[in-house]
Amino acid sequence: MSRFAVRRRFAPSRPFVCHVQQLELFDLQDEPTHVEGMQIPPWRGLPSWHRELDRQSAVMRPRRSLYHRFDATARQLSIERIRSCRDTAAIARLVDRLSAARYPSGCLHDLDRVWTRAELGALLVEATNRRTLIAMGRDRPRAKGPSLDPTRLPDDRLDHLIQTHRDLAIVEALRAERLRRARNLDLLDQPHRSSR
Repeated sequence: MSRFAVRRRFAPSRPFVCHVQQLELFDLQDEPTHVEGMQIPPWRGLPSWHRELDRQSAVMRPRRSLYHRFDATARQLSIERIRSCRDTAAIARLVDRLSAARYPSGCLHDLDRVWTRAELGALLVEATNRRTLIAMGRDRPRAKGPSLDPTRLPDDRLDHLIQTHRDLAIVEALRAERLRRARNLDLLDQPHRSSR
């Protein structure tokens, strides 16, 4: 055999597939999770999702395993999880982060590479709506119903609309509601009157 033996390069029989275990950021884990040989401590909720993405972005290198892990972590964000979040600061940061992800960034691998534009738009709309609801002091959107429901009006607004509304049919409905409230007050006051 010659001194300059040629090394044979064997092509892999199948393409490299990175098996990334799906990290569950929103459920509490008892012990650290091992993904791609990296130990990840347990965490919970949207603020922790932000912290974990920041941590992974800080150690990002041009490695397929890091890209897959970042994508798997980012994709845990869902519309249902945004709706369940009550942390004002985390929602505000999420809106900023998703807005910035609409445009390609100079980062090696960022959120602009994780979702399609349609998926990103749906998440951004939901996060913006959630931020608005929390700012209004609500936990969920107002229930759908008639635009003018006399049973939901306070007494002063009811009286004001009876005096100023132009539609006579609505004024009659408002008067009927005022009469119903007066009867209810009368019924509530009757036991007190009989005890005197």
